[in-house]
Amino acid sequence: MNFIFPHSWLKDFLKTSASPQKIAECLSLCSASVEKITKVNNDWLYEVEIPSNRVDMMSVAGIAREAAAVLPEFGFKAKFQNDPYKLKNSNPFKPQTSNAELKVILKDKSLCWRFSAIIIKNVNLKPSPKIIKERLEKSGIRSLNNVVDISNYLMMAYGQPVHIFDYDKIAGHQMKLRRSQKGESLTTLDGKTFKLPGNDIVIEDKEGKLIDLCGIMGALNSAVSQKTKNILLFVQTYNPTHIRQTSMKLAQRTQASQLFEKGTDPQLVMPTLIKGIELISKLAQGKPAAKFYDFYLQAYKTSWLKFSYSLIEQILGIKILPAKVTKILLALGFQVEFSSRNQLLKVGVPSWRANDIKIPEDIVEEVARIWGYYRLPSQLPAGNLPPPSPWQKTFKLESKVKNLLKGWGFTEVYTYSLVSSTLLAKFNEEAAKHLALKNPLTADWQYLRSSLIPSLLEVLVKNQHLEKLLKIFEIANAYQPRKDNLPLEKSLLTLVLHNADFFQLKGLLEALFADLKINYDFKPELEHRWLVKEKTLTVFAGSEKLGIFGQLKPTFLKRMDLKGEVYSAELALDKFLKVMGKSLYRPINQNPLIIEDLTFIFPLKTYYAQIAALIKQLSPLLVKIDLVSQFQNRKTFRLYYQHPAKSLTSTEIAKIRKTIVNTLASKGIQLVGKV
Repeated sequence: MNFIFPHSWLKDFLKTSASPQKIAECLSLCSASVEKITKVNNDWLYEVEIPSNRVDMMSVAGIAREAAAVLPEFGFKAKFQNDPYKLKNSNPFKPQTSNAELKVILKDKSLCWRFSAIIIKNVNLKPSPKIIKERLEKSGIRSLNNVVDISNYLMMAYGQPVHIFDYDKIAGHQMKLRRSQKGESLTTLDGKTFKLPGNDIVIEDKEGKLIDLCGIMGALNSAVSQKTKNILLFVQTYNPTHIRQTSMKLAQRTQASQLFEKGTDPQLVMPTLIKGIELISKLAQGKPAAKFYDFYLQAYKTSWLKFSYSLIEQILGIKILPAKVTKILLALGFQVEFSSRNQLLKVGVPSWRANDIKIPEDIVEEVARIWGYYRLPSQLPAGNLPPPSPWQKTFKLESKVKNLLKGWGFTEVYTYSLVSSTLLAKFNEEAAKHLALKNPLTADWQYLRSSLIPSLLEVLVKNQHLEKLLKIFEIANAYQPRKDNLPLEKSLLTLVLHNADFFQLKGLLEALFADLKINYDFKPELEHRWLVKEKTLTVFAGSEKLGIFGQLKPTFLKRMDLKGEVYSAELALDKFLKVMGKSLYRPINQNPLIIEDLTFIFPLKTYYAQIAALIKQLSPLLVKIDLVSQFQNRKTFRLYYQHPAKSLTSTEIAKIRKTIVNTLASKGIQLVGKV
């Protein structure tokens, strides 16, 4: 996300000779990207794109710490000052767990990793000082009054969300932090009323009123107003997962929620609270209580990473002196111990980097980016080229199939991999047999589909008014559940034709298989849950089942409000590579091609494909056979004869013809007329 703040505020934490333009340039080369720098009156505004793993930089102090480490690498003097983490050493207050002034109940400590608060009495609400008001408004935050502005000021300065309650509006002076129940509601500070989905972090008072939607926004019923005299300054660290889920489900995105969901540093809670007490005492003349409340699930213990100094050269391909490595890491807030005897580095990770520094390679990355990626030498890789990845063959196949289908008038579509229970019910599919998301964003995208056909029919429904004949296809994964394992992913090619006929789809598949050099066989399907029995065939390549195609049952079309006939094919694209043949190139046969048509009377339920395959096996001189016409039970075959070395005589053709007629007669297929 982007973070906007003025240069005048940055100077509170960064002492440097570099200009705003140079600061922006250097940060962009070695740290977060400064998207824009704009002059406003006598000040400059930075707009910085913060990486999602660097929540510690979502503050003016965090940016200043980075800049103090980066600028010396470009020849500028820079010093990080007013470090907020040092405020904890000057804490004049004593902690307590409970007293008569505020009762805190935390039953589920996994929801809140640190809960800190202090009561401040007799505050004087008035407009904020000019410097605070201007800094907030330049950062895009509206100034309200000195007390509320302090909470926003602390969040911008330190990256730690702060909330202020009207202490007298907390019934019974009791705060109970818990999970919400599904259907509970509250009205937030911006006047919006939400019905909670459940499992959200909330705080209720003694009367059971919800007074805070934790990590998102406070409730209106406990808000600071012009009549407020006593406040509760509240700083905390919540479980990021819960905050993210609540924020997404309610579509309520606040700066506080974006900080909490990325994992704020619990160690920063107390320094922020101390600074808040100082500002409210100074600007609002409030009188803080002698004790404060601090519940800390587990204090941070420095994590140490040990590795050989040679790892840096091994990964980066260059040698950076140990003194330079130590200087860079110390500037970023790490603790460093280097043993020159055995060339070992021992690096202590600060609390604000605990979420994204886990392995020695992370430390090497920190050194490399501050030293400058742009300074790494350019060198072409040596050695042999790696062998082609199996995925390259898959991508090549997909590209070829897509081009063929587009050339035959198909339109490619992209649909969601998730479907609703309503759509599944229309196809008599049980939702319980599909994989379900634990936290779906909407009921329309809840279950992983096991077939692409329902999704493609939804596309037809929306477009059936456009053309009489619609031909669409999609290549995507379907998901089959497996016990105690990840789902089985199958790459499927699915075609759907609207207002077409069975033979159009069959002919398209024959052309596709012919182009891919797949020796296929069509066999009747006895029963399929979605397809009409009499117009359904299964596709085989040897013993490998490639898929099925046929006419969709009118029952399902009626449920989808789809008129006309629909034919579909669903093929296992991932099996194509196993059965595809290679293209063979032969010289063009110079001898004449003999062509003749023969018409036969077929018994009922005789499959053309089987008969055509039988005819072709009767003579090597029969190079091709086509079905050119049919009427009722009569079918006309066009036969192509050709010899590789000479011209065929009528006697040779007659011999082959006789073999064909006699063979088919033994199958109950009679020739029409005489030849």
